[in-house]
Amino acid sequence: MYQHGENFEKNFAGYVGTKYAASCNSGTSALEIILRAIDVKDCEVIVPTMTFAATAYTVVSAGGRPVFADCTPDMTVDPEDVRKRLTSKTKAVITVHIGGLVSPHTYGLLDLCKEKGLLLIEDAAHAHGSMLDGKKAGSFGIAAGFSFFSTKVMTTGEGGMITTSDPDIYNKALLLRNHAKVNNTNYHREFGYNWRMAEVEALMGLAQLSELESFIRRRNEIAKVYDEEFSKVPRVVPLKVPARVRHNFYKYIAFLPPEVDRDLFHKKMKAEYQVTMGGYVYEVPCHLQPVFKDYATGSLPISEDLAKRHICPPIYYTMTDEEARYVVDSIGRCLA
Repeated sequence: MYQHGENFEKNFAGYVGTKYAASCNSGTSALEIILRAIDVKDCEVIVPTMTFAATAYTVVSAGGRPVFADCTPDMTVDPEDVRKRLTSKTKAVITVHIGGLVSPHTYGLLDLCKEKGLLLIEDAAHAHGSMLDGKKAGSFGIAAGFSFFSTKVMTTGEGGMITTSDPDIYNKALLLRNHAKVNNTNYHREFGYNWRMAEVEALMGLAQLSELESFIRRRNEIAKVYDEEFSKVPRVVPLKVPARVRHNFYKYIAFLPPEVDRDLFHKKMKAEYQVTMGGYVYEVPCHLQPVFKDYATGSLPISEDLAKRHICPPIYYTMTDEEARYVVDSIGRCLA
């Protein structure tokens, strides 16, 4: 019944380096299924405030309470700030590989979780094929959720994937994504949902996975051009990628000086230079979003600062070196 889906799952697990993978209909579904599988009901889950709202939505939907933590200068969650927010109710920590960066801070989170008996979950929605010390995103924590939305480095239009080496999480994921049908019958002991991936999406995923390495290679080539060209624009500071990291460059992130009006900058880039900048990651941290007012506990200053100042120049597989140079030249002229 799910021949192509099972093939996609097998190949994706092999690529990431986990024992199992379970496909589903979105990255959001992937995270919620994981959180339901580990049962965070009435528990706290540490979530970076520098993430898409869906990361925190899934905690609430699974019956838990999100506790927001600040980030480090590389925009990923700060292990020391996480430590300060732990309580007796904390069950898990979610790390988000922002823009496709698997931060070396991941090791600090793993050590902290081991010390405190917590579970580390990866929101790898941006991070297909990204690596830290040769180990791929999706293979560090107890489980990870990937997104295959249309903007991602590899896409099935919509869709998601859970990776894990834990058989209990894997089997629970297979159950929950299919209305929690016991032995695939119309008998139910718990609530599930229609979280399945369509077969046509799985076929697209197989094709995209076969090209993923070439996608990443080209994005890195463009990022190298950006790095070289931005060295001539002193007012813009690119996010530094450690040598031990292979970035997939879902986003190329750089920072403007505080005095620049970023909204005006974006408008001028479009109107005067015909350059549409990429989407932010993210312009409003979760703790400042009205929907999460009941979970906010005060200022998270690093996230607030970087959210206001970062930009994401366009980057995509078919972009030419000349186009990348034009983007940076236009940024320099615009800021001047």
